[in-house]
Amino acid sequence: MSEREILSNKGFEETVETLQRSAEANGLKIVSVVDAQANLRKIGINIGGNKILEVFSPVLAKEVFDHDLRAGIIPPLRIYIYEDGGRTHVMAQDAIYLFSPYRGLKDLASRVDMMIEAVLKSVM
Repeated sequence: MSEREILSNKGFEETVETLQRSAEANGLKIVSVVDAQANLRKIGINIGGNKILEVFSPVLAKEVFDHDLRAGIIPPLRIYIYEDGGRTHVMAQDAIYLFSPYRGLKDLASRVDMMIEAVLKSVM
């Protein structure tokens, strides 16, 4: 499977804030935040909370490049937070799956998945 999904035990904004802090605490950097809710509001469409956190690390990126430059297409990985049915859902991409076509990155992918798993646990 290329991603995993959990239900947060927090509201939408608190989930986003907790995930951001946890990502930093677990060695990941927030590369960008995509706010689909705000973007759709610009064209008159209202939806519930909907954000994507793009996360990775310069140290990890260097390791990716050292093993297979072609794998540079993969980072950053995404954590998707959305509201549905009164609950806050969190999905995260699976690094093992994404990096599997590239040579020498199985160990890195496993470490990244452990980091992301720790981030997800912060809202479970």
